[in-house]
Amino acid sequence: MAFAGVWAKPGLDEVGIIDQAVAVTRILDEAPPAWRPRLAASAKNDAYAPSWVPNDGALPFPIATSTYHSGSEKVRTLLQQPGTRVLAYEPGDLDLQGHPEKNYGLAISLSDGSWAMFVAPERSWGLGRGKRALITGGVLIACSLCVAALASRRLARPMERFARQAQRFGTDVNAPPVEATGPLEIRLAGQAFNEMQARVQRYVADRTHMLAAISHDLRAPLTRMRLRGEFIEDEEQQRKLFRDVDEMQAMVNASLNFFRDDSEQEAATRFNLSELVDTVLDDFRDAGDDVAFQTGEAIAYVGRPLTLRRAIANLVDNAIKYGVRASVRLSAGTEWVEIVVDDDGSGIPTHLHEDVFRPFYRVETSRNRQTGGVGLGLAAARSAVRGHGGDILLESSVSGGLRVRVRLPMENGTAISLL
Repeated sequence: MAFAGVWAKPGLDEVGIIDQAVAVTRILDEAPPAWRPRLAASAKNDAYAPSWVPNDGALPFPIATSTYHSGSEKVRTLLQQPGTRVLAYEPGDLDLQGHPEKNYGLAISLSDGSWAMFVAPERSWGLGRGKRALITGGVLIACSLCVAALASRRLARPMERFARQAQRFGTDVNAPPVEATGPLEIRLAGQAFNEMQARVQRYVADRTHMLAAISHDLRAPLTRMRLRGEFIEDEEQQRKLFRDVDEMQAMVNASLNFFRDDSEQEAATRFNLSELVDTVLDDFRDAGDDVAFQTGEAIAYVGRPLTLRRAIANLVDNAIKYGVRASVRLSAGTEWVEIVVDDDGSGIPTHLHEDVFRPFYRVETSRNRQTGGVGLGLAAARSAVRGHGGDILLESSVSGGLRVRVRLPMENGTAISLL
């Protein structure tokens, strides 16, 4: 960099070149004109080459545009001659023939109108004190900003990781613990977060196991009720009792499946998500249901295939039950992979889009017990998807039915070409 070389040196007023030029000028002014060329030549050194110019017309550059403003006062002060003219030029300035100068030049007038001229082949001085201080300060500020940016980035990276883990835990109670790295304060916060996460996971696991056990124990009395119902002679009462028992049995079975998905964590593995969705739809095709599948690429995904299979089956089953047919579309982006399930039903009112995810909630006007289901399908599907760090959104499809959009984080998988 130029700043680290010539430009870092003291300015022209501080290196003594002007003082030397003034001393040579004073000697030439006091010497007879015949001696001046030889005296000027003898004063030559590595910094500049002096010469004597007899009059204004012999100067090789235009006088009108070559006034040396910044150093004139110092030259006049040293010579003690307020009327002294001081001219200067630098590389790039035009000479009398219009050609650009290649050197630095300084001309000081003598008392008889002649000139002492000094030509420097290269610049051996730097900037003035003010300019050097300004540039030095600018470089220091720039370096400080770079260091601050790197340091803040180094501090922010653990915070970003901590924030992502907190968001993941908000959707997946079984999310892995956060990696406690970075400054001491962030490590302490990460350790406290991991302890809190472990307590919440134990609490949820205990509740889930308890509810699963209660649902399992309900099977025995339901079986006894059905056996005793066989001895009821009133056929109408027997039919009503069996209907209630069957309904309770269906709710118990659905509850057991729901709690099993939450309590038994399937090991994650790499699988072809496109094939998994197509296999689920094949089961519905074999049953004579109207399903369609659209995808442009195979997606290798890392997750829990059986859990996702049950979730997708629940969504497709709902679409067929309440919307006649199901249209499934699979697509992958840079951050998310999406599974969209459309049906041709009457849809769900927008204000109920969140309520239908509550366990055992049913929209009575269109999704009641007579049409099947106990209200756990969407809740189980959301629990499975959120367990992968994704989410489920409900929208209105183009045909007026319901659109279920499943989004899974793409960081768990990669898209590969079908070709």
